[in-house]
Formats: sequence, C-alpha cells, structure tokens
Amino acid sequence: MSLNSLKRASNIEISSQLTGDVNIDTPQKVNIDALKLKMIKQEKKDNFQNKFILVSLLFGLGVLGYFVSI
Repeated sequence: MSLNSLKRASNIEISSQLTGDVNIDTPQKVNIDALKLKMIKQEKKDNFQNKFILVSLLFGLGVLGYFVSI
C-alpha cells in the first residue's frame, strides 16, 4: 500500500513540473444577471422550437387528413 502512495506522489510531482506552476487568471466575480439573461434566452429559444415542432406536426396531420378524406 505504501508503494502505491509513493508512486502516486511521484506522479503528482512530475505532472506539476510539466505544467510549470503557471497561475491561470480567472475572474473572481460572476455576473448573475448575465447568466439569468442567457438562461432566459435559451428557454425562449427552446420554447419556440417546441412550438414550431408541435404546429408543424398538427399542420402535417391536418394536410394528411384532408388528402385521406378526398
């Protein structure tokens, strides 16, 4: 068991040496309003797509019903 932990520790040291200890700058704050706006836009897009599919399906059934009844 101690051999596995030594191997793991050496792998971690090597991987940190390969990456070069460079700090990646990330923003500290998240704009919640921007995230909400993106989410609302995505929901509107999804709702529009769902309505379009439903209307197309109903229209197709209506046209099919019209031709079958002739």
